[in-house]
Amino acid sequence: MIEGGIGSWRTDGIGPFVLETAGTGGRVVGQAGLMIFDTRGWMPSTWAAAGSHAQPELGWAFMRPHWGHGYATKAAVAIRSWAHESRSIDLLVSLISPHNVRSQRVAERLCAQPAETVSPAHTKRETVVWRHPSAA
Repeated sequence: MIEGGIGSWRTDGIGPFVLETAGTGGRVVGQAGLMIFDTRGWMPSTWAAAGSHAQPELGWAFMRPHWGHGYATKAAVAIRSWAHESRSIDLLVSLISPHNVRSQRVAERLCAQPAETVSPAHTKRETVVWRHPSAA
């Protein structure tokens, strides 16, 4: 997983951020970041391989003891702003399980809207594509 994240940074200039609490005793609480999906099968991909079918995804994952502290929302807002301002990425999605109510609430706080349900080829599990508002 770590090698894949590093590879994404090298290949596409985006990837996961490791998130930790502030202060000197910072503890890792999870990760959030961007990755590319190829919309033809909603498979993880690269800008080059997906071409015009590339779709950047804003995702987050936190260790259970750190749920409910607002970390996901705060990190996602910061990463979305960074994507718009530093990477000129206008359109973002978040792929969220229809059963993951906590992540759905984060997406709602970010003003994202559920747009379609897909079954990514690599998981074959029903997933909702949440579209984030454009930067414009």
